[in-house]
Amino acid sequence: MLSPVDIQNKEFRKSKIGGYHIEEVNDFLDEILKSYQEVINENYALKDKINALNESVQYYRTMESTIQNVLVLADKTAQDTKSAAYEKAEEIKKEAEQRAEKMTSLAEERVARIVEQGRQEAFELSQKVEDIKRQYLSYKAQFKQLLQSQMELLEQGDARATIAQDDLVQAFAAIEKETVASVEVPQTEATEEEYFTKEYIPVSDEEISSLLNK
Repeated sequence: MLSPVDIQNKEFRKSKIGGYHIEEVNDFLDEILKSYQEVINENYALKDKINALNESVQYYRTMESTIQNVLVLADKTAQDTKSAAYEKAEEIKKEAEQRAEKMTSLAEERVARIVEQGRQEAFELSQKVEDIKRQYLSYKAQFKQLLQSQMELLEQGDARATIAQDDLVQAFAAIEKETVASVEVPQTEATEEEYFTKEYIPVSDEEISSLLNK
């Protein structure tokens, strides 16, 4: 490829006959040199632009790759976060279900123990009531027999029949105290000591006769 210097230094041999006009040839060569120099300059400028464009393209390609990587990373992070949140929610749900199940089981066991304890206490109380009934009937029969014997002695005028009405009441109180003391029954209004140390009202002859007739 010719350079501007080659064109500028180009020399033609002179012909004696039928040659070109030297000045016209030189002028034309100057024009060619000028035009060729412009083409070369434009070519250099275009090459610079192409290089700049290539650098821009490379920059944008790098940016595109970076953005793509960022998008992929963001998507992966979002998926990981979503999965972690789902796993955490499932873990919390499972833990809550286990705790609820455990609390329900404990509550059921506690209710069962309370029910069983109530049944046992009811059975024991029923047995105590039956014992009280049996002992009451037994002591009632003994007291009735005692009253009967004392009434017979009084009717016969026996001096041994010295038991007074208050003594009979005290004897009955002692029997009653022994009956209740033999079985533990919860006191709601007064203690056992207060109950058996309270003052007893004397029993009349009519009340004694009423007891004997029962």
